[in-house]
Amino acid sequence: MPGRQLGPTMYGHSDRTVSPAIGSVNGKPVIVTGGRDDLLRVWDLATRKLIGEPIPAGQDGVDHVELHRWDGKDIAVVSGGALRAWDLGTRRPLTPPIVTQTLHTNLLAVDSHDGQHVALTEGKFPFELQAWDLNTGSAVGAPLKGHEAKPRAGAIGQLGGTTLAVTGDANKVLRSWDLKTGKALATAKVTSMDYISGIAIQGGAAVVTGTDGDFQGRMERWDLAAGTVTEVKHKGEFFPVELRELDGRTVTILSGDGTLRVADLATGELIGHGWDSDDLLDHVAAVGKYGTTPILVIGDLDGTLTIWDLRTGRQLGKPFFGYGGGVETLAVTKVRGKAVAVTAGADDTIRMWDLATHKPFRAPISCACVEYAPMTTVTRGGKPVVVYADVEHGLVARDAATGKQVDKTGISVASHDGPAQLSVDGSVVATTTRDGGAELWDLSAGSRRRQVNATEVDAVAVGNRIIATASGEQIKLWDQATGQPIGKPIASGGQAESLAIGQVDGKTVVFFQRKYAPEWGGIRLWDAATGGPYGKALSIRSTAMAVTRVGSRTVLVTGQNDGTVIVWDPQTMKPLLPPLSGHHGAVSGVAVTMLKGKPIAVSSGDDGGIRTWDLTDLPH
Repeated sequence: MPGRQLGPTMYGHSDRTVSPAIGSVNGKPVIVTGGRDDLLRVWDLATRKLIGEPIPAGQDGVDHVELHRWDGKDIAVVSGGALRAWDLGTRRPLTPPIVTQTLHTNLLAVDSHDGQHVALTEGKFPFELQAWDLNTGSAVGAPLKGHEAKPRAGAIGQLGGTTLAVTGDANKVLRSWDLKTGKALATAKVTSMDYISGIAIQGGAAVVTGTDGDFQGRMERWDLAAGTVTEVKHKGEFFPVELRELDGRTVTILSGDGTLRVADLATGELIGHGWDSDDLLDHVAAVGKYGTTPILVIGDLDGTLTIWDLRTGRQLGKPFFGYGGGVETLAVTKVRGKAVAVTAGADDTIRMWDLATHKPFRAPISCACVEYAPMTTVTRGGKPVVVYADVEHGLVARDAATGKQVDKTGISVASHDGPAQLSVDGSVVATTTRDGGAELWDLSAGSRRRQVNATEVDAVAVGNRIIATASGEQIKLWDQATGQPIGKPIASGGQAESLAIGQVDGKTVVFFQRKYAPEWGGIRLWDAATGGPYGKALSIRSTAMAVTRVGSRTVLVTGQNDGTVIVWDPQTMKPLLPPLSGHHGAVSGVAVTMLKGKPIAVSSGDDGGIRTWDLTDLPH
């Protein structure tokens, strides 16, 4: 295993993954992971490379992944907003989505019996269970009723020729069911634990893991024939994380004393060594095999995956980074003649991407970025500079080519109600401040130019020799040279999410994006000279807005909650192109730049993707 980092994917920012599953596709050992971005990823265990494009397998996030063998096919059963089986070889769904009435489909178990591939989930009503035929997407039999609290875990197995399910609920009650008839078979109760976290069926017994009132791990064994429940003792305290199959044995992954352990359920024998685990909640884990080597895969919530040899306790290769998550803000610039996208993500890094090759332009830059605060790029001394809001250092400017800091202004850049706002006009940057004001900075000189006498500022924009600030339901305009107010305040009719300034038909126009309902994301235009409305309003749910020049015309680019990007003519407020679709989730940032002489739009999304769109064919 060379342990290479997984290449120049555009999914670079870290976000939470669910438990990795280990299996094979066409005989090749793989790791399969799902995430909050609705995507399923398949990784080659030998090369650490992503196999194919991510599979859009989720609806409202992927909560659980189980690997299964289906008529000679390697499949993944995925739960989230819906339950569905995917053929990992063809990357196509095998079943229609099964949508239950629960907010998220709680997948308890997957197995095959009597030629059917069955998944067991929570049912339509509280405390019910439902079996589903994955071939048809239809329910198998009537709901299983009997639990008086929320089902927490489940397993499907065989006992004396009967296919049965064993489930445990929040009241510590265990129930067994004949899956063919739907009949309840037996009931038992665990005594040493307050919370049931996992169940496995092994040798005529159901092995149950959970924790007691002090959050210490406990394990009990329910003899399904005799009906007796006994506690399984282990040395030391542990927290059972997961139950898995390995070499025909059921093993449990345990956590305790700052380590992860693996133990054989039948004998209690510990396998391998302990692995550091400062906080169990920051880790998910799975066991499997690579060739003949038993392995443990540990996934951290920051998206890092590590692989360990269970026999020797040694790490196999270097950590690699698996997950695309939310890009919180985006800007574009030119670095050494290349068009570059600059992004800030939830993992507190700033990353730069070559838009021609879609490869990382340089190593990530660590930052304590203000969450969802915009960033911008300017030219200073002929060099591109990235300007962003940092929690610890305020407004920070870095050389885009070298990543070195060129300015740390010391100003606290966070508004009184949410993230800071940034706007740029040449080398002049306007920003909101922590006390609700607005400041103007000259990045060429590295100094503050002036403070605008505005209060409770929600958004700010600079351009065409004016500054616009939004406070409450008012927009005020200021002379950029003197800092004095221009004209009367404009009644905007709502609180601003963002502002922009542009030239439309020879007039200076202020673009206003509304923050709250009933017209959340809607955009209105105002004539800066008269203070009156300009043209038509847009009643859309936009999540990002950019105003720029493409050739001789000004265009408005919006990102939508449904993942599309739309380019508008501000004079008519009609789309200049059909919606540009590709993101899985809301668009978080939009910008426009030139790439090889062509105008392009660049968008980022909550899915961690960065996409480029050719605007060459805009109608004249």
